[in-house]
Amino acid sequence: MKKRNRTLFVGAAVLLLAGPVMAQVGTVHADSVSEAQSAISSNKSKKEKLIAEMNELQSKVWSLDKKVVAKNQAIASVTSDIQASQKRLDEIAGEIKETQIELKNRRTVLKNQLVELQKQSSNSVSGNVYIDFVLSSDGFTELLSRSFAVGKLNKANQEAMDAVKASENKLQDLKDEQDQKQQALVDSKAQLVSDKADLVEAQKAASVAVAKLQTEVTANQDLLENLQVTLKSALSEAAQEKANKAAAAAAKAAQKAASSATNSSTSSSNSSSSNVNSGSSTGTPNVTHTGNNPYSWGQCTWYAYQRSGWAGGSWGNGADWGNSARAAGFTVNNTPAVGAIVSFAAGQSVGGQWTADGQYGHVAYVESYNAAAGTITISQGGMGFSSPSGPNLQTISNVGAYTYVHSPY
Repeated sequence: MKKRNRTLFVGAAVLLLAGPVMAQVGTVHADSVSEAQSAISSNKSKKEKLIAEMNELQSKVWSLDKKVVAKNQAIASVTSDIQASQKRLDEIAGEIKETQIELKNRRTVLKNQLVELQKQSSNSVSGNVYIDFVLSSDGFTELLSRSFAVGKLNKANQEAMDAVKASENKLQDLKDEQDQKQQALVDSKAQLVSDKADLVEAQKAASVAVAKLQTEVTANQDLLENLQVTLKSALSEAAQEKANKAAAAAAKAAQKAASSATNSSTSSSNSSSSNVNSGSSTGTPNVTHTGNNPYSWGQCTWYAYQRSGWAGGSWGNGADWGNSARAAGFTVNNTPAVGAIVSFAAGQSVGGQWTADGQYGHVAYVESYNAAAGTITISQGGMGFSSPSGPNLQTISNVGAYTYVHSPY
């Protein structure tokens, strides 16, 4: 896959976070690396601060949520109390109405009694119906009887009237008290509704603040990751270019030595040529592989180095790996094998499915070989794939057309 020049991007990435860091475009120097590392440290501190602020605001949102729920419950409770209070007020109003009807009926009965007494009195002497009723008695016995009846009737009516009136007054007092309770409940509900509205506004403001901080955290994380990747890639590329020169020099020296051997003897030349094509090596492979991948992340060389566990760290671009590996003593030929690294020349067709980069070529790892079908299944990395870090499996044919670097193990 195409190798990217990441050195140019280091300065731009650091500039976004911590001001100018890279002094110049080109080779990554020690001072610019130090500044980049300082910018990364500063960026991490900023991220931690943003996350702490976001967590604090999120806790506030949760607290406000609980308060809103509590207010809703309180409003529901007060609403229920208001309904119960209103029901009691309606009951009291009904009782007052019944008492008033009873009082009216009692007055009607009293009026009828007076009319009846007046009929039984032949003449009005005193102008008082009760006195005239007593005075109109025919004898002493009737006088006593009428006096007793009038007293009893008058007392009964008075007691009945007083009882009805007292009941009416009591009910009215109860209604006034219930009205006050009802108004207090209504006022309480209004206050709860107002408090809830304030909480909802505070909740919205806190949620907006949390979302804003989340956006900042995400942007900060993206910049941090880009800075780390570009810095690592720039360092790797600088080391790789140095290694490329060394590999090219080694390859040139190996070719010169081979040419000298060819000129000394024709048969020796033919034997040497046959050995190279069949996969023989010039000696014991020089395995320099370490756990620190020197190639740029997201490149095909990075994946092949990582996947094989034995590839060299200075073999150059994908198309150069065959010559570089041969110079390092590895077996290189056109015979596919599981566990080998397959190298594609610049512009070479990869199984007729796509074409390797016209300048850098491509390199992959052989996962399986189907001799009967004449195909190999490879895993590979590169920025042109959905997963730059691999494995991106692919089965290809025409297997004899590629260069294979065989495992030293």
